Amino acid sequence: MPKGVEHLAQWASLPENRSARTAVERVADCVVGRQLRSLTLPARLTVNPLFLHGPAGVGKTHLVAGLAARVVERCPGLSAVILTAGDFDRDHAESPADLAAARQADFVAVEDVHRLSAGAVEPVVQLLDRSLARQVQLVFTAAVGPALLERLPARLTSRLASGLIVGIESLSPASRLLFLQDRVARRGMKVEPGVLEWLAERVGGSGRQLEGAVVRLEALTRLHGGSPGVEIVAESFRADADTRRATVERIAQGVGRYFRVEPRRLQERDRSRQAILPRQVGMYLARRLTDLSLDQIGAYFGGRDHSTVLHACRKVELALSADLALSGAVRQLQADLV
Repeated sequence: MPKGVEHLAQWASLPENRSARTAVERVADCVVGRQLRSLTLPARLTVNPLFLHGPAGVGKTHLVAGLAARVVERCPGLSAVILTAGDFDRDHAESPADLAAARQADFVAVEDVHRLSAGAVEPVVQLLDRSLARQVQLVFTAAVGPALLERLPARLTSRLASGLIVGIESLSPASRLLFLQDRVARRGMKVEPGVLEWLAERVGGSGRQLEGAVVRLEALTRLHGGSPGVEIVAESFRADADTRRATVERIAQGVGRYFRVEPRRLQERDRSRQAILPRQVGMYLARRLTDLSLDQIGAYFGGRDHSTVLHACRKVELALSADLALSGAVRQLQADLV
């Protein structure tokens, strides 16, 4: 099987990532169709740029690699370049050559846009403008959507948001079970009843973590000379499961990582916009996912009283129905924490 087809064929299509898979296949069809027919497609039929966002381990890199490989396989005369944010400001000999190749390529992907430094913004803007003018297909990936890339200037984020934006979420327990069943079947493994269900409830929600769990399960099978039962699997994975228990500390770390704010700032009297929303989200999640009282939550988040915590929780709840970006952030954080 060709590499690009194999990349995408191995992708487990699940509710959390189905839209991204559809978008990638549409982009491949647009690029190939434009090349084979030498057409200038109407803007309404193109998907440019495509912006994929989601936390680490959900498969953004896998999709980008599969898309690039499929485009080149179907049109061998095309060139594809995949860059990372670091390629735009890294002081080493390879970067100039990589950037020069990107300026001439037919397909360009830039990964981890949320990691761009201030000095890298202008080169990315120039590449973006030049590529769009030449009808070169662009794909960007990041941990969050363009609206949440607050460190980056509007002249870049507005361009990133001008195409199709697709989020990929961490997998729910039901989707984790489907993923595990798929990977076990691909390996031809026999698994005792209840084992995959136990893992789906306790292993992290990213494909990368689940792949690792299957590898460990296969090693356990070899070690015990047959399919281990739930008790043996639980004993082997218990330490990992315990570390996934939602605590206020884990919540603060996860929220800080998502909003790119130092967790300690959530515990300070910082009233800046960059700290207020993450702190409120942290309080909201702590109330939903832990057994702590409002007073205990408030004490952790900077010695605030229970009425402040209650106000924060209600404010987040009201905003969830109207603010799609916030709703997506909260869903993502919950999936990562449970």
